[in-house]
Amino acid sequence: MPVPGESRGAGASRPRPPAGAPLFPRRGLNRRGRGRCLKFSLVTLAWFCVVVLRLLDLQVLQSRELSARALRQQEATVDIAARRGGILDRRGRQFALSTPAESIGVFSDRAGDRRALAAMLAEAVSVDAKQLYLRLQRGGFQWVKRLVTLGEARRARGLGLDILHFETESKRYYPHGTVAAHVLGTVGLDHHGQAGIEQRFEPRLRGEPGLGVFHYDARQRRYGRQALRPSVPGDDVILELDLDIQSVAHMELERAVKETKSQAGTVVLMRPRSGEVVAMASWPRFDPNHLTRTEAELENRRNFAISHLVEPGSTFKVLTAAAALEEGAVTPEDEFDCQMGSIWIDRRRIRDHHPYGMLTMPEVLMKSSNVGIIKMGVRLGSDDLHRYIRRFGFGSPTGVRLPSETPGLVRPLSRWSGASLASLSMGQEVGVSALQMARLFAAIANGGSLVPPRVVRGVRRPGGAEQVFAHGESARVISADTAATMQAILEQVVERGTGRLASIPGYRVAGKTGTAQMINPVSRSYADGAYMASFCGFAPVNDPALVGVAMLYDPRGQHYYGGRIAAPLFASVMELALRRLDVPPSKVYPTEPGPARRVPETLVADFVNGRPDDPAGEEFLGPAWARPPDRPAALAAVPKGAPRRAAPDVRGLTMRDAFSLAARLGIEVVSSGSGMARLQSPAPGESIGAGQVLRIQFASSLAGADDALRGAGGGGR
Repeated sequence: MPVPGESRGAGASRPRPPAGAPLFPRRGLNRRGRGRCLKFSLVTLAWFCVVVLRLLDLQVLQSRELSARALRQQEATVDIAARRGGILDRRGRQFALSTPAESIGVFSDRAGDRRALAAMLAEAVSVDAKQLYLRLQRGGFQWVKRLVTLGEARRARGLGLDILHFETESKRYYPHGTVAAHVLGTVGLDHHGQAGIEQRFEPRLRGEPGLGVFHYDARQRRYGRQALRPSVPGDDVILELDLDIQSVAHMELERAVKETKSQAGTVVLMRPRSGEVVAMASWPRFDPNHLTRTEAELENRRNFAISHLVEPGSTFKVLTAAAALEEGAVTPEDEFDCQMGSIWIDRRRIRDHHPYGMLTMPEVLMKSSNVGIIKMGVRLGSDDLHRYIRRFGFGSPTGVRLPSETPGLVRPLSRWSGASLASLSMGQEVGVSALQMARLFAAIANGGSLVPPRVVRGVRRPGGAEQVFAHGESARVISADTAATMQAILEQVVERGTGRLASIPGYRVAGKTGTAQMINPVSRSYADGAYMASFCGFAPVNDPALVGVAMLYDPRGQHYYGGRIAAPLFASVMELALRRLDVPPSKVYPTEPGPARRVPETLVADFVNGRPDDPAGEEFLGPAWARPPDRPAALAAVPKGAPRRAAPDVRGLTMRDAFSLAARLGIEVVSSGSGMARLQSPAPGESIGAGQVLRIQFASSLAGADDALRGAGGGGR
């Protein structure tokens, strides 16, 4: 046992506590220790509360926003453009189509140095670096350049940037360049139509865009693509235009504009019965495949056939004459004193291009006498003239389904001045479009009905059937008798009047020339030396297949008369169009070989210089009331002792065809009734001599025609 007070060695054992004592004795904490424990506990509790609140904020309050942010980092959605529908001609050939082309976009949120990125991309794809940098600053997905070239796409891929997106889109392509460009319009970079058919049928052409999503990993590398909604291709729009005829009108108009040094021009060809517009060309032109944003090109995009407002001039005299005939104010046998080419109207002197004395009603149109047509308009009266102007559709849109169409300008009757009746009678103080003039002459050609013009036939869904649009109904504006009379008169305008250069070998042509002073848009007065030359007509007269309008604005060449420069343009386009449509010739030529008969050059010179335009010695085949007054009497009458001819058989013909046949044979006709030719006197094959008329009874039934003819006492006079 160790001695008390001695120290224990290293190996000495610790003394055991007494029995019943705790193994670890409880020691008390001093005040400082207890304070430290309290602070530690409070800090721990505070941190725990912060963590809980933060978790609550992240998991509950900001869960949607944070989930969307995570989704944006892992996925990116882009629109998938739909294939734009095509534009086809009446035979299914493409005027406009869509071809694949790449567009380059960038997810700017994943870009580091945006300024450096903008400079790099601008050099690769030829865009403005500053403008691109401003777009990148907006964040999100931004397009770098749409519809890039193959070289630009290759350079952009060579940059090796994962944040770039290459999307295959549809690029609008017009395989025939400038042909029909004014009708078709254009498409912008946003795939929206601008002008023409592209704008008018934008909802049907563009289709429905789809939606796609790209997936990215944690290092922002794209690893997958998914289509959420597929795109739906647009519908095809089918036009009434014929590509071949449109190309002819396009080329001939360009040639005429350059030869006459005109500032602008337009050509319209339309089927008179259905209103189908088979050609509509305008000048100046533009190439929709290579667009610029210059002011000059924007002006060139105007479709002059429907948007250019002009005073029609002498071609409008056809309306005055037709209205006067329809109302019974004049007859083909009436004569008018043209006062040697001068008349005073409301302190205004109106002149003719050549002094004329007495002219019959048809001769007024043949020689385009202003004085004669004014007197015809006075007989008709202001109320009726205004009514017929509105009845023929002037002052209202034609309903052609094209944007930017002008309704024309027709002042209300209450705003007419003392000279308005005279001015309107000869085609002044009224604003029209070329398409409206085509509709006027179509009403003459088809027998008196005003038809709505049609440029668009319908649409066709991808892989589906064609949906033909319903078009407006035609409305009768003049009787068939009046239309037939006007056809015969207008044929003589081409055969013996101011429109001889519109003649077409093998076809009977009818029409009217026009030469109108143009109005200065600034001073709103007639511009000195500025004219609009025009010709409106149809062919063949016996069965009109096409109506044509040719207008040349402000020609600066040697000639500016409509009969000198617009009539040949009409003839060249119409001839090729008739042959393209396989319209058979309407004139019979001698069987013996020999050169075709042409208009003598002296005849053209006489017309241009205003000298008499019906030289003696040339055979006259027109009706008696259409014979020029300055023709020698020996040539105007059938010589004594001449053999009598046999009367033609007109039974079963329409009124238009019967009148046309009689006019070609030089036989005067007296008709009654309407419908088909049922009875005639003299009968077919009987002799008919000079001064004897051919009486024709038109009726819907043979019995009705027989009773009417007996009651009228048919026979020669």
